[in-house]
Amino acid sequence: MIKILFDWFINLLLMLFLFSKRNKNIWLFGSWNGETYNDNSKYLFEYVVENFPSIEAVWITKNSQIKKKLLFENKQCYLSNEFIARKLRMSAGIVFFTNGISDIGNYDLSHGCKKIALWHGMPLKKLHYATNSIKNRKNIFRCLQYFFLKLYHGTDRNITIATSERTKDLLIESFEVQPESVVITGQPRNDVLFDQNLSNKLKIKLHHKPDERFILYIPTWREFGQQERYLETIIEALYKDVFFMNELKERNIKLYIKPHPRVIIKSQSNENVIIINSLLRIDTQELLAAADTIVTDYSSVFIDYALLDRPIHFFVPDLDNYKKNGNDLFLNFEEFSEYNFTDLTSFKKCVIDNEELFSLQGLRNCVKINSIFNSPFLAKGKYCKTVIDTLENNNILTTSF
Repeated sequence: MIKILFDWFINLLLMLFLFSKRNKNIWLFGSWNGETYNDNSKYLFEYVVENFPSIEAVWITKNSQIKKKLLFENKQCYLSNEFIARKLRMSAGIVFFTNGISDIGNYDLSHGCKKIALWHGMPLKKLHYATNSIKNRKNIFRCLQYFFLKLYHGTDRNITIATSERTKDLLIESFEVQPESVVITGQPRNDVLFDQNLSNKLKIKLHHKPDERFILYIPTWREFGQQERYLETIIEALYKDVFFMNELKERNIKLYIKPHPRVIIKSQSNENVIIINSLLRIDTQELLAAADTIVTDYSSVFIDYALLDRPIHFFVPDLDNYKKNGNDLFLNFEEFSEYNFTDLTSFKKCVIDNEELFSLQGLRNCVKINSIFNSPFLAKGKYCKTVIDTLENNNILTTSF
């Protein structure tokens, strides 16, 4: 807590400085507090490197392995605490992040540049200023919290991307930004959903045969309870069901389970149930692209997956508890879910049953999701291009610094 308060105070002081003249041709990228190379920043970074040679695109990280990997790929990358990285942070014209300015360093040296919030998924759960505790401000502590967040917050931005008019409204409420600063472009990471070559490579990596069904179970993070035990209990119950395991084998079904990155699972994979842990280093978007069907809960990945027009199933055994103990949801579950189930028996039937009913229900979920979260006016597989074109059309990329 002391470290957090110290960093906040330093960043507040740094707001007094507009570091040197900004170079509009230097663009910095980072993701997930500088610890990962993934998500929207990764895909837009690679797009810019490939298509805009006049732009000095640089990835900033806190992870030496990421730096080693990107340098090997002949891409510019520096550790955030290196002298040259600090110099770039003080001179770059544009910064792209997924979580906040801490994606490129603990201390905010970006004052005076344009900050583009690519974020890490569209909001389903209430965020930041929209959370009940901050929005209602029923006590002096919450009032002070709101006041200090307004003084300085690491998620402050000039532009925010959205995927539809509805998600635009939710982002405006979450971050209390002006409507004109939120642009509907789609998410850069979703270009990969339409890259069949990447999907085929992943299946080869996973030894997934062409005649096997690819079912992906991808639950979200929970703010309450024992994270690991929640998923472990489900996996253990599946493993103990001999009939279910035999049906997976007989029907040529592979069930891939992708825990949230912050959840560590001890259960091991078997022949037909594969646990996708962090050691496999598999990008979530590539998993989505490969999946024939997904089963999820409150994870916003279903918004991405709906773009593929494939069945989506909701397994929500703890819906009431989640709404009570989490940050709550922006929408009632029924608003975007045509149907869902809460018991493990229905989960198993959904995975192994090829009846048309389950597929049809999953597709109805997909249609409903797209009607809310994904604009029909955006070109599928062209989201990186749309982001750059939109920023250019709004004079973000050409403004003098």
